[in-house]
Amino acid sequence: MNSAARVHGQRIWHRKWLVLAITVLAVALGFVSTLGAQPAYTGRVAMTVGSPNRAPDQDAVLSVGYATYFADPAYQAKLKSSAGLPGGVTLTARTVASSPILYIEATADSPRQAQDAATKAGTAFRDEINARLRAAQDAAIAAVRKPFDDIRAANGVVSDVSLSQMQDQINRINADTSNKLIDLQLASEVVRKDPARWPALLSYGVGGLLIGCLVALVLGVVSRRLRTADDLEQKVGVTALAVVPGESEKYAAERDRALKQVVTAVGLTAPAERAAVAVVAPEAGAGVEIVARAIADERARQGVRTILVHADLRRPSGTGVAEILAGRADLGKVLIQTRNPYLRELLPGSTGDDPFTTLSRERFTRLLTHLHERADLVVVIAPPLLDAVEAQVITATAGLTVLVCERGATRSGPARRAHRLLEAVDTTVLGAVLIDAPVRTGDDAAPAPARAAAPGERVFTPARGPE
Repeated sequence: MNSAARVHGQRIWHRKWLVLAITVLAVALGFVSTLGAQPAYTGRVAMTVGSPNRAPDQDAVLSVGYATYFADPAYQAKLKSSAGLPGGVTLTARTVASSPILYIEATADSPRQAQDAATKAGTAFRDEINARLRAAQDAAIAAVRKPFDDIRAANGVVSDVSLSQMQDQINRINADTSNKLIDLQLASEVVRKDPARWPALLSYGVGGLLIGCLVALVLGVVSRRLRTADDLEQKVGVTALAVVPGESEKYAAERDRALKQVVTAVGLTAPAERAAVAVVAPEAGAGVEIVARAIADERARQGVRTILVHADLRRPSGTGVAEILAGRADLGKVLIQTRNPYLRELLPGSTGDDPFTTLSRERFTRLLTHLHERADLVVVIAPPLLDAVEAQVITATAGLTVLVCERGATRSGPARRAHRLLEAVDTTVLGAVLIDAPVRTGDDAAPAPARAAAPGERVFTPARGPE
């Protein structure tokens, strides 16, 4: 499947319920439309072409020509008018296999009307065709008689032999039935046809499905919400690292695999030591922390000394970044050791000042320097890029950035603006992650370590620099 077909398929699939709703609505409309449908009745007359001096297959070709002429809409309008047929009657003509037999059929709402219309239409059509052929014969007879009439007018005498020859020619012309329509049956049993509901419902359903797919494609093109990896690449202009499904047993394996793709991208790009990666979203959401924690957890499991930094000072919690930047706390005392000996966390802390004033580039650079003395990888949860100016300071200082967009919630406009801001501060954007994240309301999701060591629990601490 080529790229364009895959994109269109994803757009339709992500709106499958809309497509289904339109299809069901179309079927319902088809059902309603067939409720009042009445049976139709078809009457028929049979005719044939009889040419004594011609093969039947040649007459069969002529019958096809007659049927085509009869089916012409302009001719049928004229025929209905001259025969006095109702406007609701449908007329058709067809041949029987490869024979010269021609059926003239009329379909109407009642048996009597159907047979009456078929008889009138067939008779009128036969009379018209035969009248034209009779006119041609009369012209031929006139042509035969003219020389004799001219001789009689000039001399007044025509020999008996000549008159006999002329009469023979006239008799042959009169006896010739070539191309004429001959009645076989002017009345036959009327055929009743009940409404075909299932074919109608099928056609309505197929039509609804096609319309639903078209609507889904149009919505996918014009929608500003990001739903697929191709939306990230086409509407935002950033490489899609992974699409992470929601937390459910059904998609657990796919979710784990997608998050590991992000971790792998970070591991392959970040230096082996003194690496820092910022995880940021255009707007507030829970996806940033999910992705950042996945990176920190997985790298720690791989034996990389890692510190997860909650740097969104607009969501105060505990003692941490804000106090260290302000010089009111010691880093070694506020780092939280988790159950994984290779992973520690640093909470945002709290400050009464404007976070932009507290979080300057110089201060954050010094913080990263101290963190790198204790870890090989620092993963920073940055505040929303479009809501907090200090997020630009964090991403620029970290040097590596992962952009997180929430599927179906993040719009293409804010995502593009966030991407342009990241490019403006000269950070390296590894790519974007599209994630199904739970909705976060207000400040009810204050950061906290996933698995802090229990009180009194002895935790192994990997070798690192002095604290």
